[in-house]
Amino acid sequence: MEQETTWQWRCDIEPDGTVVTLLGEIDMAGADHLRDVLRKAIAQATRVDVDLAQLTFIDSAVINALVAAHKHAADLDVRLTLVNPTGHVRRVLAVTGILHTLGGTPSPPDPPA
Repeated sequence: MEQETTWQWRCDIEPDGTVVTLLGEIDMAGADHLRDVLRKAIAQATRVDVDLAQLTFIDSAVINALVAAHKHAADLDVRLTLVNPTGHVRRVLAVTGILHTLGGTPSPPDPPA
């Protein structure tokens, strides 16, 4: 597990692709590093799943990094998919249309508060 100040990531290479697991909160301060992490994963796989289950916060800079990574992956004929978004992250990705655009698998809705 690699760590930034507010977030962590792990890359697991599996037979059918790579899973990049993100944990914590990523904002504009971590977006460039996220972009680097995703570029490295894309360079080593034909499929990359970005597991967002443990990610609790993103901002517009992170959305930009995810879109850029998706475009970079498509240019290399690599499939990049967002999986397991929950809470705030799922809402932001759904409202902006990014979840649908990036082929993300929607998580079940959060229970009412």
